[in-house]
Amino acid sequence: MLKRNRLSTHPVLLGSAAVVMTIAGVAATVAATTSGQMTGPGMTAGTTTDIEKAEQMVVVTTIPPGYRDWKFVSAAHEADDLNDIRVVIANDKAINAYRAGKPFPEGSIIGRVAWKMIPSEENNKIFGKEQSFVPGDAPEWYLQFMEKNTKKYASTGGWGYSNFGKNLQPTTDKKSMYACFTCHQAVKANDYIFTKYSP
Repeated sequence: MLKRNRLSTHPVLLGSAAVVMTIAGVAATVAATTSGQMTGPGMTAGTTTDIEKAEQMVVVTTIPPGYRDWKFVSAAHEADDLNDIRVVIANDKAINAYRAGKPFPEGSIIGRVAWKMIPSEENNKIFGKEQSFVPGDAPEWYLQFMEKNTKKYASTGGWGYSNFGKNLQPTTDKKSMYACFTCHQAVKANDYIFTKYSP
């Protein structure tokens, strides 16, 4: 999550998808069923051509407890099909690494929370024009996390990827989730992280 202050989406990959991963680069414009499987356009940023590698992936299916109390990393607005407002957050291990400019240690988790961006009727009545936008409903790419565990997630660069829709159900389709990793390979030099820390 280290490109253009965003953690999840990437115009081609984690972008409408992911990521997000984007998470930390995971962003997704996907439609999910109640079981959390992607059914619509799927990941638009990353692609999965190696099915065998995708099958080796370990998909994260548990939302980290207490994530709403984590520290702020950055914020962004994704336009076009996503049209969302998102914030990137990190647990203590990850935020300490961000602030110190050091590598992310084992146990680091970076998250991305997204909401559809909508105009605020209440605020805009006061301003006299449409200039205030606020979070609306949760989209199908509501929550995304990247978890650092170099042994468990060796097949995806040491990071585990997850996506949870507005119903909080995880996406478990490995081909869909492997697309997150293929997108994040573009920033391998940054330990697969797109989002930069906003001081």
